[in-house]
Amino acid sequence: MAKSITIDPVKRRKKSSISFSDIPVNTYQKTIEEEKDNFGKQDFLRILRDMVIIREFESMLNEIKTKGEYAGMVYNYPGPAHLGIGQEAAYVGQAYELGIDDYIFGSHRSHGEILAKGLSAIHTLTDSALEDIMKSFFDGRTYSVVEKNTKAASVKQLAKEFLIYGVLAEIFGRETGFHKGLGGSMHAFFIPFGSYPNNAIVGGSGDIATGAALFKRVNGKPGIVVCNIGDGSMGCGPVFEGMNFSAMDQFNSLWEDDRKGGLPVIYNIYNNGYGMGGADDG
Repeated sequence: MAKSITIDPVKRRKKSSISFSDIPVNTYQKTIEEEKDNFGKQDFLRILRDMVIIREFESMLNEIKTKGEYAGMVYNYPGPAHLGIGQEAAYVGQAYELGIDDYIFGSHRSHGEILAKGLSAIHTLTDSALEDIMKSFFDGRTYSVVEKNTKAASVKQLAKEFLIYGVLAEIFGRETGFHKGLGGSMHAFFIPFGSYPNNAIVGGSGDIATGAALFKRVNGKPGIVVCNIGDGSMGCGPVFEGMNFSAMDQFNSLWEDDRKGGLPVIYNIYNNGYGMGGADDG
């Protein structure tokens, strides 16, 4: 790759102006009837199932956090509970078409993102691949609990139980969580399913995901990276730094032909009306 570029000061400093065309907003207005041409009945059922799983998961955490119990089971959870109730469609939508080589980086409210990406990966992976992942991850410590305490009818169903238990145990700081409880709610992830860390910093994934996309481009790795952000993160400088970096002109003017173009990253912004914990319209 070229390491330098010649700049003509006369051309660079020539008087000019910058203009923008209209930016479309809220253009997706299709009905379910219109979408039936793109998705079949099983797709719609799977989408609904994934959304219901995420809603129940978050509602369970809310019950425990606010009432100290769930379904009659008493439990004290003193940790954070940055919930995404109401964002289920956005979680499932951003993960539904992603493959196992596609990575996501989490937002401030990422439980649903992790579950959606995991459910998508489970649907894609073979039974043997799922068994290898579950049995080898941390020497099967998470898997052994799930296998012992569930009566799953299939490997994929067992994998769903494994995913839900692993995320929940991590949030609750349990050693059988996906990262032995050391990450907790705000740093949960599961790399074998393509789910990379969320973080407590609002907009923190803006530049981290960009770096992951750069790694893919430099090393010729397949797949894309999805950067999930929201909660007022458009007011954070590193988010715009990541966006600007991902589309730098040097990717076209200096890089070799097989590396040309912007980075393989999508910035998925949840405009949920909150700026972390307060009202925010941006």
